[in-house]
Amino acid sequence: MPSAPALAQYANPGEEKAVLAAMAFITDSVTQARVSADLFGPAMGKAVIREGSIDTALALTQWPRDLDLLVVDLGDAADPVADAAALKTAVPGNCLIIGLGRINDVALYRDLIAVGFNDYLALPLGEGVLKRTVERALEMRDRHPAVVSGASSPRDAKPRTLSVLGARGGVGATTLAITIAGLLGKRLREEVLLVDFDLHYGSLMLALDLEAIDALREALDQPDRIDALFIQQVAQKKSEYLYAMGAEEAPTGGFQARPHAANDFLRAVHRRFRWIVADVPRGDPVIQRQVIEASTDVLLLTDLSLPGVRDAMRLQQLVLDVAPQARLHLATSGVVDPRRSAVKVADVERTLKQKVACQVPADAAGTLMAVNFGKPLPEAAPNSAIIKALKPLVASLDEPAAAQEMPARSAGALLRVVQSLKNRRGRKK
Repeated sequence: MPSAPALAQYANPGEEKAVLAAMAFITDSVTQARVSADLFGPAMGKAVIREGSIDTALALTQWPRDLDLLVVDLGDAADPVADAAALKTAVPGNCLIIGLGRINDVALYRDLIAVGFNDYLALPLGEGVLKRTVERALEMRDRHPAVVSGASSPRDAKPRTLSVLGARGGVGATTLAITIAGLLGKRLREEVLLVDFDLHYGSLMLALDLEAIDALREALDQPDRIDALFIQQVAQKKSEYLYAMGAEEAPTGGFQARPHAANDFLRAVHRRFRWIVADVPRGDPVIQRQVIEASTDVLLLTDLSLPGVRDAMRLQQLVLDVAPQARLHLATSGVVDPRRSAVKVADVERTLKQKVACQVPADAAGTLMAVNFGKPLPEAAPNSAIIKALKPLVASLDEPAAAQEMPARSAGALLRVVQSLKNRRGRKK
């Protein structure tokens, strides 16, 4: 979105005026009139002035993508700084936010600036005060866009969803999802959300020592109800850049996802998080398919076993069928020692006709330490061999997508691997 010009540019009658897309939530009629008057010129009389406070703004589920300015009354918010932080994550990244309130306190002003507000004005407003404040904020945004937005813009601002999928149970997909999310957040210096889509038997929240709650199922049932306040309450913060969300439904509780539930859910949550890492279940083919369909990247993790290669081939074909737009990354798990396994990495690459992006080594001590401490592996064991192996893969995730050709697989590829294994055994005898 191109930045709006400073208000000084509106003063020249001979020039074409750029309309400032502005919205305001104000509780009292006197302040509404003052805000409307101050925004009349830059917004060409089209500013949207609504009765309400920051609570009203947080209840919105959709924001105009071209919104330049939001003026919001903090009202009687119990925790105005927390509400301000939630609102900042909900609006478009280049939108200026100016808070209004009845508390004249420099500490509150500094806290609001720290969470991303551009200014805070104490009520009542004097004539022209808001107009001058908006002018300064616009000028600052035009001169220093990275400073005003709170961070430098990512190279690729499009939402990204990475689905981590284990070909077999126990290959370490959950550990891999947590580790990659932690590394990705630190590398990009932006918040990453982990979602465990195994509603009944997921272990992601347990591994991070976080509370699993029922809200994830409710969100999948009614994604249209997801707003900034919901995400703030449900997405649990584990570290500076890592958030997680998961459920723990009773085994007797049946859940049948409606069509496109996962896609609608991810699209709603992407308003808050650009990067989402999904731990995809193997036991729920409906959710599995929906999450893969909505993914921009899929990481397929297989062990070096014949059943693992077989299932990896089947899942690779599923990705090709339902998510041809997704980038597929292939990794091998260290749960089976490559030196002792009859199936080699070369066999996996030959069968799936794709290079292995990462060979994840075994590190029982490091992973056990992470589970015992309830921390991601990069925090619990930063020198783990797994971290070293994953860093090149993580670095490649945020690079521009390259075209990849994924030919259809056939059973013949797997049969050739089986025959190769038999030949090796025969030579050993």
